[in-house]
Amino acid sequence: MKITIIGVVPPCPRYQRIYDLTVEAVGELGAQAEIRKIAYDSDEAQKFGRVGTAHDIAEWAQMKIDWSKIWDIAAEGWSPELDNLMMPCKERAGVEGWLMTPVLLFDDKVLVMGYVPDKDYIITQLSANTSRKERLIYENRDIRNRLPKMQKAF
Repeated sequence: MKITIIGVVPPCPRYQRIYDLTVEAVGELGAQAEIRKIAYDSDEAQKFGRVGTAHDIAEWAQMKIDWSKIWDIAAEGWSPELDNLMMPCKERAGVEGWLMTPVLLFDDKVLVMGYVPDKDYIITQLSANTSRKERLIYENRDIRNRLPKMQKAF
């Protein structure tokens, strides 16, 4: 399983939050995954499409955004309010064919862009996009991990 997260370097709160949630989700699934972070302005990121930050998109689309409010909230870390304030940029990005950071890719397929989903959503998406063979490996690993506990019960 290959997971790539595209965002701002050094990481903004949204980039760091989606990375942390993804690591937790992979751990809860018991999956083996290569999780990589790449800068949105790198050549590697741009191969997935036109990638930009909310600021890039707002500037390009000449959108009026209260950046001082966003920066004040971002200084405290990620919050749903931060995502909500940037939602007009995310929506415009989708319409115009941009990928807005943070971007979460699974085996080079975009699962999320422009906001931080909750961990359950990430788990659901990773599970839905995992092959049957990989799911059987994870299920067998989980059964083997539970066997000693089950044997002690008898």
